[in-house]
Amino acid sequence: MLGVVAAIVVTAWLCMMLIKKTYAPAVLITAGVILMVIAAVFGLGEVLPAKNSTGFVPFDIFDQIRRMFSTRMGGLGLQIMLIAGYSKYMEKIQASTVLCEILATPIRRLNSPMLVFAFTYFVTQMLQAIIPSAVGLALICMITFYPILVQAGFSRLTACALIASSRALSWGPAAPNSVVATQTTGMDLTQYFLTYHTPVVLFLMVVMLVVHLVVQPYFDRKEGPDTEGLKLLAQMQPQTGERPPLIYSILPVLPLILIIGCSPLVVEYFGLPYSVKMNVGTAMIISTFVALIFELVRTRSAKEVLTGWKPFFESMGKMFTSVVVLIVAGEIFAKGLVLTGVLASIIDGANHAGFGAFVMTSIFGGITWISAILMGSGNAAFFSFCPMVPAVAEAVNADPNVMMVALDLYSTFGRTMSPITGAIVAVAGIASVSPFAVAKRTAIPMIVCGLVMMPYIHFYFGFGG
Repeated sequence: MLGVVAAIVVTAWLCMMLIKKTYAPAVLITAGVILMVIAAVFGLGEVLPAKNSTGFVPFDIFDQIRRMFSTRMGGLGLQIMLIAGYSKYMEKIQASTVLCEILATPIRRLNSPMLVFAFTYFVTQMLQAIIPSAVGLALICMITFYPILVQAGFSRLTACALIASSRALSWGPAAPNSVVATQTTGMDLTQYFLTYHTPVVLFLMVVMLVVHLVVQPYFDRKEGPDTEGLKLLAQMQPQTGERPPLIYSILPVLPLILIIGCSPLVVEYFGLPYSVKMNVGTAMIISTFVALIFELVRTRSAKEVLTGWKPFFESMGKMFTSVVVLIVAGEIFAKGLVLTGVLASIIDGANHAGFGAFVMTSIFGGITWISAILMGSGNAAFFSFCPMVPAVAEAVNADPNVMMVALDLYSTFGRTMSPITGAIVAVAGIASVSPFAVAKRTAIPMIVCGLVMMPYIHFYFGFGG
């Protein structure tokens, strides 16, 4: 009981600090250390097994942190940093922009505004599988698709709401949440993407489009015509610099081709005559060197090409401070919760109350959802709770991968309706509108998706009964 009370108090303090916009990794690590100290002092749990102990329990707490950093940085963390580096390099050489321009060309020829809206929506949703950065994808879409939407007669807020929703489903094998989820459950990444994530995402894509088509015209009618939209569009500065050739459009898709094409699931299903193991990080490195060759052929300057590689590594460093540290911080906090016995208490309480997988996932999902709204980060919310999923899933006799999909999507729903999330702040700034007004436009589609997701998961996977 002492551990549960301590966990509640520390978690309340954590939430208060996050609401005050305190640096999330530091808060999570501090909360985790406090809980581990309480567990050690009152003998609630073993920080490290005897075979791994330093011989002095207070030192074990900090050695546990070291072990977590060491494990994650060399494996999962490196993969995520490589993904970020490649995504940034695609922006730098404008390969992502070329791909978006190609996809935007047929949309410009549509005469119906609603068709323009629907096709733009589906294109941006498909792009999230290729461009794993929410802010990066939003910025590219603002360059490419925002002018099309405004010229088709939609208000700035409607265009921003659609673009801000472009990574609302965190779809794709290179998405950080998917990488973390599969590392936690031990599932093959491509199998998780195709078997678990994709069926839910495709359903939610349709739901979200329908809600957008109802909600955005309603708000436009209620708020009146946006007379400033076209005026401000004329003032937007087009991206400068010579665009690379159309062949560059293959580069953003190349890692996806390698990851899925070499997956045992795909190889066995189609009976392909090869068997190649392809790690996500390896796919990013291979694709980067292919891109470097493309650049060398285009520029004919080794110095220019090698100098232009710098943003790749700078982005890796930024990803370490923004995401990888969050992963470890979330694990440290989760470790503290486990040691205080709060997770065991939750599981015991759920068993006594007769809660099954459906209810437990809904509860954890709701907490994750609210956390993402408050933090403005789906990653921070998801990384805080995903380490506990295997234990909870085992206790309620559920598939942990299905539970991971639910928590992953709840976290991205929360992020997409938060006015402080990076993508919303970025698109609102470019369009000269309030991020709170954009968040109001994205909130209803996210809420509807959150409400219908669990019943669909129950129906599709037979989850929870």
